[in-house]
This record gives sequence, structure tokens and C-alpha cells, in this order.
Amino acid sequence: MVSRFVGGRRASGAAKSSPVPEADADFCTSASSPSGFRELLEELKRKPPRCSVEVAQYTAKNWGGRHENEDRHMNSHNVSEELARLDFYTVGVLDGHDTEIASDTVARLLPDAVAKRLKAGLPIVEAYTATMAEMEESLKKYHPSAGTCVNSCTISGGFVWCANLGDCRSALITLEQPATAGAPTKAEALHWMSRDHKASCPYERARITEAGGTVIDGRVEGLEPSRTIGDFDVKLQTKPGVISIKPEVRQFEIGLGAGQTGRRAILVCGTDGVWDCITGQDICKLIQARKDLGTFFTPEAAMQAPRAGVQALHDLAEDVVQFAVAKGSRDDCTCLAAFISVLPPE
Repeated sequence: MVSRFVGGRRASGAAKSSPVPEADADFCTSASSPSGFRELLEELKRKPPRCSVEVAQYTAKNWGGRHENEDRHMNSHNVSEELARLDFYTVGVLDGHDTEIASDTVARLLPDAVAKRLKAGLPIVEAYTATMAEMEESLKKYHPSAGTCVNSCTISGGFVWCANLGDCRSALITLEQPATAGAPTKAEALHWMSRDHKASCPYERARITEAGGTVIDGRVEGLEPSRTIGDFDVKLQTKPGVISIKPEVRQFEIGLGAGQTGRRAILVCGTDGVWDCITGQDICKLIQARKDLGTFFTPEAAMQAPRAGVQALHDLAEDVVQFAVAKGSRDDCTCLAAFISVLPPE
């Protein structure tokens, strides 16, 4: 694929500006508040803010077509009848290896599996931990060596939770309210919703060593990601837990903000082919270049997603992938972009 950014086009389409502040979102634990949907409803006195989510995705096959595209994405909308008709969304990306069987299987099964547990009132961490274990068991039926990294985000009531295994990554960019109609959409801050799980990362190397594993040249038995679903050929050669299926979960509250119009944010989930080549600041500049994203701030957008904004979101997802390719990515590249509008209760 030839990138539209080849030829010197600037990512921002604008003059240089100050860097957007970046920070890591907090880890979610059993002591976090809210720990799950039941506690969320209790905190909000059973009147959570309205939360609408528009999703777009774009993917590109690896350079030279060395193998089929093994990336996959997820996009699911659910309503919990048991919990005051609470809307929630499950979105994310997966990066498979040794065929697409693992990523395809998990992308198909995970949204319903985690939704079932969340509707039952399980805390977020417990729901995702049990779901990853279920995915591991399900994959044993299909392939001995296929594996996948998983980055799955749940959005509800003005909160975003991200459960991560491997080296896909998600960033949540909160947005400023445009000063005037037609003004560029500006990033207020960038919040990293996950960190990479690679054997070469110091925190993962320490975990692997403690579990009885050995890291050689940044890999465990030839495998670079240190937390995956599948990869049973590698897991059989190592002690239990060295290649982990326990996800790290982070959370961030978008909230309603100080005004009466709510807050907006864009969640960007990407496979490692994207993040190997572009930065969070690149993402913020690409957002600013898509002026029609500002149409999501209009009052009418609360009722129906604006056509121009939806197209701009699709263009943004493609921009992210195309820009990664222009900067030298040779891997499969997938970006899922979700525009999140958090609005006052009706």
C-alpha cells in the first residue's frame, strides 16, 4: 500500500504548537471506584450520563503481502436490562500471529463473553480476567501455535476501561470545546490506556524471571509479546504464567466537565504496526487536521451522529494507518477510532 502521506504532507496541516500533555491512566483494581457497573450506578444515583459512541476502523496488510492480514477489530454495543438499562460498548483491536485463527476467534467470541459477565454485575477486572481465561480454553480447539495480542476497551457512563494483553495499545484523547463553529478540534490531553507487554520491557522481564522464565534477545522461546491468548507451543515449553493471560486493566473517567454540553473524547486503539512508527503527539495532530470532527459538538449531534463528523472519523482511522506506513511500518496496521460523547442525563 502506498501511503497518502508520502510526499511530505504534514501530519497536522498546521503550524507547530505546544505538545499535548500525556499521562498514564490509573490501573484498575478491586479497590478502584467504580469497580464495575453496579458501583457505577450507585455512585451516579442510577442516573448515569448519556454516552454515545461512534466507531470507525481502517486496516492495511503488511508490506509486500508476506502473509494474510492477521489483525482484527471488535465493535459491540450492549444494553444491560439487569442494571437500569445501562448502555455499554466493547471495542478494540487484536494482533494475531502464526495465521489469523487466534485473532479471528477471539474477536468473534470476546465481546459477548465479557458482556455476559458485566451484565451479571462482576467487577471489570474480574470480568476481563475470567473472559481471557475462557478465550484461552476456546482457542485450544483450533490451533496449537496460533496466538494473539488483545486490547479491549469497555465504554459506559462516562468511563473507559481498557484490558490489555500484548503489544497493541490504546490512547484516550480528551478534546477541548471548539471556540467557534468550524474551528479545529484540539486535543486537551492524552491518556495512555495501556502499556506494551513485551519480554524486552523491564517490568515484563522482571515478571517473567519471577515466574521462572528466561528472556533471550528480548524473547521467550522466540516469542516477543509476553502476554497472549494461544501460543500453546511456547507455553508448553515454559512454566505456567511465564506467558501470561492475565490482563492489565486501566480506567479513566471522561465525566461531564464543568459546562452544560458535556465532554468529548476520541479513543484510538492500534496494533503494534501503528505504534512502532507513530507517537501520541502524531495522533493529536491528525485529530486537529480533521476539522469536521467538530460537528460532534453541535446540539444536534446528541440525537444523531453528524454525517460530516462520521466521515471525518473514518478519515482519521485511515490517516493513522497511512501515516504509520509512510513512516516505515512494514507490519499489518489497524486503527480503531471511537468518538465518545458524554452528555447530561435526560
